[in-house]
Amino acid sequence: MRIYQAFIIAELKMFFRDRAALFWTLAFPTVMMVVFGLFNFGSFEPPEVGIVDKAKNEASTSLVSALTGGYGGEPLFNVPDSEDEQSLKSEVEDGEITAVMVIPENFGQSSATSVIDITYDGRKAQETEIARTILTQVLDAVFKDVAQVPAEYRVENWAEISLTEVAGRGQGYTGFVVPGIVSLSIMQSALFGVVFTLVRLRNQGVLKRLHATPISPKHFLAGTLFTRLLLLIMQTYVLLMVGIFVSGVDVSPGYAMFWLEVIPLIILGGVVFASLGLAISGIAKTENTAAPLANIVTLPMMFLSGVFIPHSVIPDWVVAFAKWLPLTFLADAMREMVNSGETLLIQGASILGLAVWAAICFALAVKAFRWE
Repeated sequence: MRIYQAFIIAELKMFFRDRAALFWTLAFPTVMMVVFGLFNFGSFEPPEVGIVDKAKNEASTSLVSALTGGYGGEPLFNVPDSEDEQSLKSEVEDGEITAVMVIPENFGQSSATSVIDITYDGRKAQETEIARTILTQVLDAVFKDVAQVPAEYRVENWAEISLTEVAGRGQGYTGFVVPGIVSLSIMQSALFGVVFTLVRLRNQGVLKRLHATPISPKHFLAGTLFTRLLLLIMQTYVLLMVGIFVSGVDVSPGYAMFWLEVIPLIILGGVVFASLGLAISGIAKTENTAAPLANIVTLPMMFLSGVFIPHSVIPDWVVAFAKWLPLTFLADAMREMVNSGETLLIQGASILGLAVWAAICFALAVKAFRWE
């Protein structure tokens, strides 16, 4: 019995001393539960519907308030701030919103039937049907309230809904996720590749031998970054080709210069995450220590940076933090360039964010770097 007891105690000691084992058995599942607990998968997500109110009267104001939660209830529609009809219809065609609803000038007048026109993205027919059902129910309640009609009465033919389908130019969820995965692969390849390579070379004594040569830390770090960036460019091109021929994504439609302009974006993103990997490798003493540290850094970005899941299903207070993550900047810029054919220069905010992160991470890498 003592033999079993001693063996069990020894095994427990080895387990709790193994940081990698502790991470994958305890910390990793905890992170997953916390992250996925933040997502509103089980809640109702209002459809994105733009509203153009041409009537501007009591009835139309009541209708808009009822749809947007103006009376203290939950919003039934997510409504953009813009009320420009043409710009909203352009957003429908681009796949940014589900539909645009136009309230006519004669809305609420008893002399004629009001026709509310809904222009919707044909690829989002289910969401549009939800919006139409909601609008039908709200219209009845609004008219009874404005006209002071008893709730038990049935109201007919005072308003109609006209649906107009347009062919959207967006690329749906595939167009969303492919650039996200490309950005994620840049992060993982740059960060994990550098972390494990540096830790292994340090443990094998290779870095100690290099220290005896005229090579300075900055020379070594710059050479490591340059090699990794070349690999990242080739990797990104291959993944984008897979997106074209396997997933059917139209990469940067109508803008052939994308294939050259995306290179600076890859390089900037690669510098950020490779530098971050260098910093982690300087802190970690062994590969068992490096793996948990690298995962602690990358896992939150993987789920919060809009790679697989839009920010619309994440609480606003989390988005307020997630929008500043380096992977968010990279994924946003990559997605705009891939789906809309936008130039690199238009991605000013994302480029600036990545540049700031690159400076911070490279400074951390130089400070944390050690030869042995």
